[in-house]
Amino acid sequence: MNFDHGARRRLPETLADTLQDEILQLPVGERLPTEAELADRFDVSRTVVRETARLLVQRGLVTVKPGRGMVVSEFDGRLIADQYSLLLRLSEGSFEQLLELRLVLEVEMAVLAAARREEAHLEAMQAENDRLAANVDVREKFLDADLSFHEILAKASGNPFFSLMIKPINGFLRETYSSGPAYPSEATDTVREHAEIADAIAAGDPSRARFATENHLRRIMRHADRLAPGRNGDEPA
Repeated sequence: MNFDHGARRRLPETLADTLQDEILQLPVGERLPTEAELADRFDVSRTVVRETARLLVQRGLVTVKPGRGMVVSEFDGRLIADQYSLLLRLSEGSFEQLLELRLVLEVEMAVLAAARREEAHLEAMQAENDRLAANVDVREKFLDADLSFHEILAKASGNPFFSLMIKPINGFLRETYSSGPAYPSEATDTVREHAEIADAIAAGDPSRARFATENHLRRIMRHADRLAPGRNGDEPA
């Protein structure tokens, strides 16, 4: 393959773009050609291939495993989660602002879910709500059910971009809530509010779904300082 060496973009970026198009057609876990094979195929140095591999890892497309080289990875939004965490640690964004993002996303997500949900989504939400109610005194299980419910809600919206955004948010919330002294905060309210959201979506009522979801998330926002001490505004992380 011929690359335009006169282009301003660096060669590894050009090669990464080329390989990206191929990787997107491959199943998760598929092994890519070796460093030597790629260097020979594209007539580039191994240094270029190594830099290309680094870029592909940064994009979340591959992982590099000892003895196997580059392997197609499952895109799960971890890089987005890292960006959220970095923003908070640099104090360029607060925990309350992250919750504001969640509010904007999830309210409309619930509206769409009320119109698009399938029976499997309703059954999954009910199962998580049952698990939530059964584990109000068991933090880890309660947290799993809590976050899983919101991920199912994203799937029920029928828009894959919601899932892409919600997963990294939940990843950060899991880290925060696992160590935060105030979680679960008002667990019985969470159980009740989740049930109200699920009921509205099951009824196919977008207005009720909007109200129930906003009510739930605004209560959480009011308690942000207790849920994530040291991650708000100018407080030290």
